[in-house]
Amino acid sequence: MKNQTRLFALATLFFFVPLLAQQKQKVNEADVFQDETSEYTKSLKKIIVGLEATINERLKDLERKHDILVVLMPKYEKRQTIVTEDIPFQVQDGYESNLFKYITFQFNSGKVSDITLASESKRIYYEVMFENKKIVFKPTDLKSSEVTHEVFEKTEVTRLNEMSLENQIKALRLLEASLRSSIYRIDILLALYKDKKDRKNLYHIEF
Repeated sequence: MKNQTRLFALATLFFFVPLLAQQKQKVNEADVFQDETSEYTKSLKKIIVGLEATINERLKDLERKHDILVVLMPKYEKRQTIVTEDIPFQVQDGYESNLFKYITFQFNSGKVSDITLASESKRIYYEVMFENKKIVFKPTDLKSSEVTHEVFEKTEVTRLNEMSLENQIKALRLLEASLRSSIYRIDILLALYKDKKDRKNLYHIEF
């Protein structure tokens, strides 16, 4: 009877140890600082779910606008880059620098497959002194989006789900605001195209 009890205990141990190891592997550095039972953590997660839903709605709006744009400008069918900021000269930390920010959409069959938000800063007289920041969002899994920070001596790469919930919210809010801005800019492109076409047609019919 004692031997059977020991065998049962050993079998139970061998069964639970791999499960505990798996659970341990799932915990990343960001999870250590989060109290999953607190109301604050629950409220942050609720905000993230709400942001993800809003982003999905923005993406649908952008894809509808993009479908119209591609009819007029086929060159944007697979890829479209929108410059959000281009400052050829600014003083940063006492040095003259160039700043360039943009958002790039990759499309597959009319759907956004990934979104790149990027910021590039480079000193004018010291080209080796640069700082590039980039977030590549995957609409199908926003939390696995990749964040890259590059300076002249090193490159750091991390994922959104490895950051604190507060920083995840900031990144998702940045994406949502960028999508709103992009939809507005596509509307402007469409309006400018229509205006140019109308002027050309008007010239043709004015005898």
